Amino acid sequence: MKLEPEIYNIYPIAWIAKSKVLMDYVYSVLVKERTTEHDKEFLVADFASGEHDRVPSFFLRILPELLTSDEGPKKRTTVYSTDLHALRLDSLMGKLEESSLLEDVRVVLAKLETMDEDAHLRPDMLEYLEANLSSNTWLDTHLKEQKFIPPNTFDIGVLNNDIVGYLQEYYTEYSNAIMGLQKVHKVLKDGALLVVTMPCSLYVIDNVQILESLGFEFLEGQDIVLSNGSVTLLNRFTEPQTMSRLGHYTFLIFIRK
Repeated sequence: MKLEPEIYNIYPIAWIAKSKVLMDYVYSVLVKERTTEHDKEFLVADFASGEHDRVPSFFLRILPELLTSDEGPKKRTTVYSTDLHALRLDSLMGKLEESSLLEDVRVVLAKLETMDEDAHLRPDMLEYLEANLSSNTWLDTHLKEQKFIPPNTFDIGVLNNDIVGYLQEYYTEYSNAIMGLQKVHKVLKDGALLVVTMPCSLYVIDNVQILESLGFEFLEGQDIVLSNGSVTLLNRFTEPQTMSRLGHYTFLIFIRK
């Protein structure tokens, strides 16, 4: 299925569906991989989401339409949006409720660098889950009882809109920014994908070098001209300052090793 052009205007992250690496991975995990009693869910981490619903909307509304298979997904997709600002998460939850996505999205108050020790579902989220116990995932139960995100949890992670650059701006200590990315690595499954969108749009820094030094391997990058959809393939040696220029959409894909 081909997406309508206006979809990219509403959800720029939809450009990542141009990646064969991403689509092959999602198809293999959602459709082809055998499910077990303890592995019924496809868990997506929307790290440092803010109040934006673009990532959940893509994975729950757009991506399923692109999976061309008579079999259909064998796993349920649930998106976990994390942020350290409670008000942003509460705003996000309101948007999710309005768009009828609340059943498959969770809002979690957590800092990247401590989410493996301290992560809390928002009060309204807890109330919703208690009223809808049949929709709870194993991670919901864990968060309610243990209040942290365990290692090797997520099938795919997203750092949307130059989060790596944002961390360099936000933290006065470079080591704290690196610690946050180390924890991203920790909570992703071995072999999971990490999608980085719009790198260097805020802060020009070598995303590939940083993430590969932390245990990720660069797989693919694309730069799309928004006016005509033309694509330039990127590699690990592409100059950071050429990424995410005005009128372009850039994304990078890594695998967690």
